[in-house]
Amino acid sequence: MRFDLPRQSLAAALERYGQATGLPVFFDAALVQGRWSSPVVGSYTPREALGRMLESTGLHPQSAGAGQREAFVILSDPPSSGAVPRGEPPGPPASRGLVFRRYDGLAQTRIREAFCADPRLAQAGYRAAVQFGIDPAGRIVDAWLLHTTGDGGRDAAIIAALHGIRLERPPPAHMEQPITLVIQGEGGRAFCPAAR
Repeated sequence: MRFDLPRQSLAAALERYGQATGLPVFFDAALVQGRWSSPVVGSYTPREALGRMLESTGLHPQSAGAGQREAFVILSDPPSSGAVPRGEPPGPPASRGLVFRRYDGLAQTRIREAFCADPRLAQAGYRAAVQFGIDPAGRIVDAWLLHTTGDGGRDAAIIAALHGIRLERPPPAHMEQPITLVIQGEGGRAFCPAAR
């Protein structure tokens, strides 16, 4: 596609990008506030253009499409080595990262178990991008779909399954929320062994 997007407020640039491409772009308004886009002039694929627009913003696009339609979620870049994220106390970055990764793994395991317990969600052939929070009791709260799977019943089942999950422990202090997760079968296969 041909793009002609000048440097401008990032929120305005993302809105113009969405209008030009017809692709959904999901972002937290607070995340883009006060940031400016890089200009994008020339012929690029939609993904390339979005990546160029976000250069030097500290943000990046993550694919979150469902089915054949592409969509993107705008996320913060991971902190550079040795950098302490805003509001986080000093400490060994590797140990903080390990704590977050272990908790992410726990959350993903419990989500997989919940989905595999529901025949509507255990099958392959769909992709879902969701965001949710985890409260101090370890319960998943405020879950919503960033993009439909194309099946309203399945969409409702995803939200119901997420809201029924309680993790064994609360989230680590300073863990950023909401959490964005893309759920899909690998290579088109179901992600539940019994459903393969």
